[in-house]
Amino acid sequence: MADYKKMYYALFNAVTTAINDLQDAQRDGECEYIEMQDVSLTILPTSTDEKPKTTG
Repeated sequence: MADYKKMYYALFNAVTTAINDLQDAQRDGECEYIEMQDVSLTILPTSTDEKPKTTG
């Protein structure tokens, strides 16, 4: 008979590891973006009639 408890724990641990890896990657990307010197932000229009406004 299959050991479903063992299979569940293995899946749970793999999913948890994947979530942690994605959060770490997001955090690293955000830190890298924040540390950039020449950051230029673009405010996107709320309707299709407006042109984007650029700051920086």
